Amino acid sequence: MTRRAAIVDLDGTVWRGDEVIPGAPEGIAALRDAGLAVRFVTNSTNVDREAFPDTIESMGIPGDVGGISTAASATATYLAEHHPDAEVYVVGSDVLYDEIREAGLTVVSEQDPSSRPRDVAPADVVAAGKAYDIDFDLLTETLWAFDQGTLFVATNADRAFPTEDGLKPGAGCTIGAIQGMTGREPLVVGKPSEHMADAVTEQLGVAPGECLVVGDNLHTDILMGERAGMETVLVLTGATRREEIGGSGVEPDHVVDSLGEVAGIL
Repeated sequence: MTRRAAIVDLDGTVWRGDEVIPGAPEGIAALRDAGLAVRFVTNSTNVDREAFPDTIESMGIPGDVGGISTAASATATYLAEHHPDAEVYVVGSDVLYDEIREAGLTVVSEQDPSSRPRDVAPADVVAAGKAYDIDFDLLTETLWAFDQGTLFVATNADRAFPTEDGLKPGAGCTIGAIQGMTGREPLVVGKPSEHMADAVTEQLGVAPGECLVVGDNLHTDILMGERAGMETVLVLTGATRREEIGGSGVEPDHVVDSLGEVAGIL
């Protein structure tokens, strides 16, 4: 099937922390020169979509090169479509709070950590992502937000994410703590779930088989593409080392050292 679009990860593929990865601007240009519509898709819940064009322009990538989908925006969209009247207890970043509020949902948690633990009533939904302020008080209040009927939704379950200083804990540390104390399995919206794959292909207006997925994580980027029937490209600038590929159970269609080498498979 003809390639029509490219889904490109950010952390570990385009940037590490605040630094652009060498070759990334050239790789994005190669995708565009090949006639592919580009959409950046990240499990990060810290990326402000409004500020994103300025962010990538500062890294040498045109701000209008493609749209962006984040695990925060995908979670907000999922809740608005499936649970529009829900009262939502949010655990995570300011961006996650903003996305859920802007989707028209009622948020019943407080962002100010000094107010915790409050005596909260059980919520309809607990929506959780990476929480930099995770501590005993936050976990206590989150536990109180659950009852038998509460739906547990996770933006993603990434164990770690690459930065210029090395790997740091991802949303999985927050999700795992909540899962451990409640015994609840979360519904995961971000990569590698079909919710993210379906939303992005709909936004691009293409079939999964017409998409090239480029990312650094076997268990999110590549697994999402594999499950959806997309062509996959693993870059070795982030979470995955070459020696990890063979025993992972996930087989990328292509492996390149960096996004800057993607032209070689186009």
